[in-house]
Amino acid sequence: MTTNYKAVSHQNIFAVLCTSMLSCGAAHAANNVTLFGIIDDGLTYSSNVGGKSAWQMQSGIAQQSRWGVLGREDLGGGTAAIFRLENGFNVNQGTLGNGSRMFGRAAYVGLSNDRYGTLTLGRQNEFMADYVGAYGATGNWGILLPHAGDLDNTGIDYRVNSAVRYVTPSFSGVSLGALYSFGGTPGEMGRNALESFGVNYVSGPLSIAAAYTAIDHPATAVNEGVWTASNPVDGNYGIAAGHYRSTGVSVQYVLGKARLAAVYTNTRFSSLDPTLGAHIDGAVTFNIGELIAAYNITPALQVGGAYSYTAGKVSANGTTPRYHIAGGVIDYFLSKRTDVYFQTTWMRAAGDATVAGLAPVIAASSGKSQLVARLGLRTKF
Repeated sequence: MTTNYKAVSHQNIFAVLCTSMLSCGAAHAANNVTLFGIIDDGLTYSSNVGGKSAWQMQSGIAQQSRWGVLGREDLGGGTAAIFRLENGFNVNQGTLGNGSRMFGRAAYVGLSNDRYGTLTLGRQNEFMADYVGAYGATGNWGILLPHAGDLDNTGIDYRVNSAVRYVTPSFSGVSLGALYSFGGTPGEMGRNALESFGVNYVSGPLSIAAAYTAIDHPATAVNEGVWTASNPVDGNYGIAAGHYRSTGVSVQYVLGKARLAAVYTNTRFSSLDPTLGAHIDGAVTFNIGELIAAYNITPALQVGGAYSYTAGKVSANGTTPRYHIAGGVIDYFLSKRTDVYFQTTWMRAAGDATVAGLAPVIAASSGKSQLVARLGLRTKF
């Protein structure tokens, strides 16, 4: 029998996949396969988008709207086969997110052992996103409170294809992780390759994370996220860079109903090719510091705020772009699954920076300031 694969639509693939996986879970073990998801939608106001104010319905700001399937099969001896397929989408338009990928948020398979750790293969997060970003404002409240341009990927603006990732078990609260993505360039094993390392420590109220990520030719190795001409902070540095490197550390402390955190990252674009859009040679460095505070007024009501400062330096001409971002959030939980929230964020370009832009949420302002406010509704299943 000949199968016409071109005739199979995305919708049909989704339906067959979900039906077959859920059927397998029912036939073998009820906890083998889990279907999960988040739907986040709301109304966003922007004070200046290209010189004019704007009202927009936006999907996936506090958390990206998504659905996914988790699978686990016990193999004995503390070892299990695992997989994760996770799709991002726009609830307002019914379209695929993450570059129109079917499973753009995650797609991996692997083995997990209680004593030896977890090894996974596929499309995954690097450790600046998973470890350092988890304790920052984006990890707590979403991408409306980003680091400037999300240059360090703490807002998970990109994910990594063709990656091998290993995470150790927790030893006295410490877990280590390493990831490598093969560039796939014939004759040049290192071209378009990505490597990332992370350490995470959790002990009672204290959490500490650190990470390092390096990418060769980031615009072709990871052709999404911050390497776009629409990112005013990036300034096309990612498009022109031969090398990219980001390091960071974050600390969180929980004190009763309060939570305090701090994040520091250093991101460097180097080996810039001026013919590719950077208009300069040499290197560009950004240092970002962030402070976060949150307080649970009641079990159902949380308030919080964050401030970050970005200091950039362009080695070729000595210019120093600067950015201030401050914001706050009020989050009220109607149930364990559903909440309504209000967020507001203000960005100010300073130093040699001339344009504010809360990428990737809102297009750039026509001037140095941009204010954004949002009322949203989120439910989980």
